[in-house]
Amino acid sequence: MSSRSVAKILSRRGSALNSLLEHAQYLQQLTQALRDSLDARLAAHVTVANLREQTAVITTDTPAWLTRLRYQAPTILRSLKTLPGLQKLQKVQFKIQPASLNPPPAPPRRANLSATSAHFLESAASGTEDPELAEALYRLSRHERTNEQ
Repeated sequence: MSSRSVAKILSRRGSALNSLLEHAQYLQQLTQALRDSLDARLAAHVTVANLREQTAVITTDTPAWLTRLRYQAPTILRSLKTLPGLQKLQKVQFKIQPASLNPPPAPPRRANLSATSAHFLESAASGTEDPELAEALYRLSRHERTNEQ
């Protein structure tokens, strides 16, 4: 299927896909208008996900931002009611929607050595005739734990 035929399908007036596309674009416009009315730090974590009956469903990516949003609920409702077609809006509902369903990758592991192990590596490096091996052992010995218990 070519991109031209996909565009043709999406642009058909009255089709279910066209209605869905128009609704998604409308929600994007509402999201941008809402973000423009909020503090920039909070705005980056807010999306208007849906409109149901007289309720705006707003999502955020973490529980911490959800708490901050709830404090802003009256302001958000007033702001949304100023937009065309939302004058009868009665409430806002907040939900958490993580930015990605995949968890973020774990930070790379860094080797931690005891002082004794680091000392043994340094001793081995100083007694080695191969300069590349000696340098590698010295690099490893620098991974000594700094907060030894």
